[in-house]
Amino acid sequence: MNQQTSSAAGDRHQKVLVVDDEPTLCQLLQEALEGVGFEVHTAASVREGKAALEMGSVDLVVLDVMMPEESGFELLSWMRREQQDSTPVILLTGVSAEEDKLRAFNLDADDYVVKPFSLPEFIARIRAVLRRSEARLPQVIEFGDCVIDRAARQVHRDGEEVKLRLKEYQILTTLAENPGVAISRQELFQRIWGEDSPSGEKTVDVTIHTLRDKIEEDPAHPRWIQTVRGYGYRFEPPEEESSSQKAE
Repeated sequence: MNQQTSSAAGDRHQKVLVVDDEPTLCQLLQEALEGVGFEVHTAASVREGKAALEMGSVDLVVLDVMMPEESGFELLSWMRREQQDSTPVILLTGVSAEEDKLRAFNLDADDYVVKPFSLPEFIARIRAVLRRSEARLPQVIEFGDCVIDRAARQVHRDGEEVKLRLKEYQILTTLAENPGVAISRQELFQRIWGEDSPSGEKTVDVTIHTLRDKIEEDPAHPRWIQTVRGYGYRFEPPEEESSSQKAE
């Protein structure tokens, strides 16, 4: 699942998953969103949507309410209740009934759009939801003797600025913003380098190696950036994570 608006990980492409059983609408949204810099993936059912979400994180889900077999409400409930997944969700529906809107917001939907809709307005809604989601992320992330200042786009260790290359910074923030979550090499590569990059996924390992040299006390036995064998990497949060991450 990639875009060109600014994001929490810093200048990476943002990923939108469209879950809708109408192929024409999926194609229309994919072309419109890719045209303004988003990476778009589609799923034709709740089952396909769950599979896509389990394969890797996305920045936002556009979710149709009325679908065969299972409804969009069921997918949203699964995300919020079973998976504890706070990924922003915009619901699409052909029905403007008040009870459906109330159900949507009671399930923690971020927005609710009735078909038919204006594409420019819909894109503006997506950007607004993403901005609100970005604002909820901690501006300062502390771990050990390191501090990530997302507002300044700087990393300090023992009070001294650590000079990170752009890709090193992007990998660190992507991992640190998802503590305890294993992220695959493929996912990191697609998020940060992009699917069209001539580099291979091995460049992720090389960048992790240089990043560890700069932030780990013992790079050969890393404390923070853990290798998930045969898969990717995971940021190991501090024991008192709740007190070490704070919003300005």
